[in-house]
Amino acid sequence: MKIFAISVVKNEADIVAKSLEEASRWADKIFVLDNGSTDGTWEIVQSLASDQIVPYKQDSTPFYDGIRAQVFQAFQHLAAEGDWWCFRLDADEFYIDDPKEFLKKVPKNHHFVVTDSVQFRLTKEDFADGKSPQGIEDIRYHDKKTWSETRFFRHRPGMEWTPAMERPRHMGVLHSRRIKLRHYQFRSLDQIRKRVAVRAEAKKSGFAGFQYSVEENVEAYLHDRKELNYYDGPENLRIEGPTNHLYQRWYDVLLKTILHATKIYK
Repeated sequence: MKIFAISVVKNEADIVAKSLEEASRWADKIFVLDNGSTDGTWEIVQSLASDQIVPYKQDSTPFYDGIRAQVFQAFQHLAAEGDWWCFRLDADEFYIDDPKEFLKKVPKNHHFVVTDSVQFRLTKEDFADGKSPQGIEDIRYHDKKTWSETRFFRHRPGMEWTPAMERPRHMGVLHSRRIKLRHYQFRSLDQIRKRVAVRAEAKKSGFAGFQYSVEENVEAYLHDRKELNYYDGPENLRIEGPTNHLYQRWYDVLLKTILHATKIYK
């Protein structure tokens, strides 16, 4: 079993090296598409190039969800049936569960996996008395509830995924367990300003997403610690379940299982 990861980045110079180095612990190949960075992100990616980390190309086309499909189309020939794709390796996400060990335990009749994303927050106290976090290790408070999104799918020859599609067609049966990760969407006041600018640019270019993270007042992104839980390592993680529940109805699972088992869905 191999794991292939697709990373689309833009202006992530503060964290992209750490992201790729950590993902290298579990991904066999990481394909990076730079979506028009201007802060040195692409140069950092190129400096890390190896047999494992592959700087695919720069593409300054306005962001759209299907942009990852072109990476899949370019490299899908490397994957065999039963391999996995992390079709969205975000630079600000770090896995708590080891994806390699987690995916080994997914039954063969389950085809994709969603996250249990622990959202870490900057707090007002982080900036008290002239202080500020110097890295994600200094960001220690997180939401009590998690968020779920699709991140991994099992490779099948003949899968259809075009740039007009956010993800592959007929992804199959959802695995019942969620894979845990730490999400550092906001890391410094300067990074927040840059993130808002990138999202504003994408929306101006016609992207319909990013209904969040567009508030220009950086103070609005700072939370009160009393509303959050303190992170003291994965063994002491305190979370209260997901805010959004992703699931499939039993008859959908049955139908998808039959369609995939009989190769009607390729």
